[in-house]
Amino acid sequence: MKKIHGALLGATMLLSAPAMAANFNITNLSTSLPGQTTFDALANDLSAAIWMNPSNSAEPHSAGFIPVGFQVGVEATSMSIDQNAWSNLGVSTGSIVVPKLRVSAGIPFGLDFSLMYTAIPSSNIKVTGYEGRMAFGEMIPLPFIEFNIRAYQSKMTGVPELSIKDSGFAAMLGADFPIIKPYVEVGQVKSTATPSGLSAVAFKEFSKTSTTAAVGVKLTFIPFVIINAEYAKVDKKSLYTFKFAGEF
Repeated sequence: MKKIHGALLGATMLLSAPAMAANFNITNLSTSLPGQTTFDALANDLSAAIWMNPSNSAEPHSAGFIPVGFQVGVEATSMSIDQNAWSNLGVSTGSIVVPKLRVSAGIPFGLDFSLMYTAIPSSNIKVTGYEGRMAFGEMIPLPFIEFNIRAYQSKMTGVPELSIKDSGFAAMLGADFPIIKPYVEVGQVKSTATPSGLSAVAFKEFSKTSTTAAVGVKLTFIPFVIINAEYAKVDKKSLYTFKFAGEF
């Protein structure tokens, strides 16, 4: 587990140092937040932050010389937050950084599966996520064009008075060039934030369905080493992600 937390800390350092001030514990929501509107703003931020973004191009992992493939990487996502809501928890920064460890595997017939784990350093926020993707590039009669669909779910745990779940689906279109692989994805995600304990008395459950969109590029300048840069939107929230991974 120490190695996993070390990798996640390294992912966090990939982005700007000012966002490191966002390391915190979320506690005492029932007494810290003044009302339902503030709770909803906090839940809206967290549900976007734990969203399982695509962070990968459109071609399947099994598209190489052998019918299976693997990718293991660390990434970091930066996102602005509602300062009015977060100031009640003693957080003064305007953005947070979410480091992630992601493992993906591909098998024949264009099927990919991914697992994501997040533990924000110096925080009680932990996130697990998983997804399944299916590629349909072979059905498109155009060279270098790839298409896939995916379904995913992510959950936030570790906060005593709040649990959050995202469930969604998306479709991606991309180009499979030798070094540069651009892609664009659109989809929907349903987010549910459920208060518990004392918070369940003070607040109602937050639920929202949002449109998601992402545009990114996967770069392979060195064999088996990839860099992925991505900009995404979850409703009105903007997310910026950078990933460094090994792919086999």
